[in-house]
Amino acid sequence: MESSSSSYEDLIYQKIKEAGEKGIPLKELIKELGLDSRTANLAIRKLMNKKVIRKSSVKENGKTVVKYFINEEPTLITVNLDNIIEIPCFTCKNLTKCGNGSVVSPTTCTYLSKFILMNIKGAS
Repeated sequence: MESSSSSYEDLIYQKIKEAGEKGIPLKELIKELGLDSRTANLAIRKLMNKKVIRKSSVKENGKTVVKYFINEEPTLITVNLDNIIEIPCFTCKNLTKCGNGSVVSPTTCTYLSKFILMNIKGAS
């Protein structure tokens, strides 16, 4: 019984994946796969518990329809912050006093000006 339940989960997952961003309502899912509602609901509940799919209410033609969607895997983005460490503001003892209109400000800071000029020359 477990293997057939697993295959139903696979079938349902594939059908929801095929529907893409527009999702698929339960009635359509059951009809297209030829499953009885009890079997489909059991497999859907298992997929939702695994957080593989999600359901969401969507307005269509003035009616609220519950649709199922695939939960996309989060994409890992790596950002290199090595160059940020060189910015003088991060190690400045006056950082808390610094601001536009203050005695210490980015427009009057000699350390920041030198840093910017050196990096402009290095970039060209």
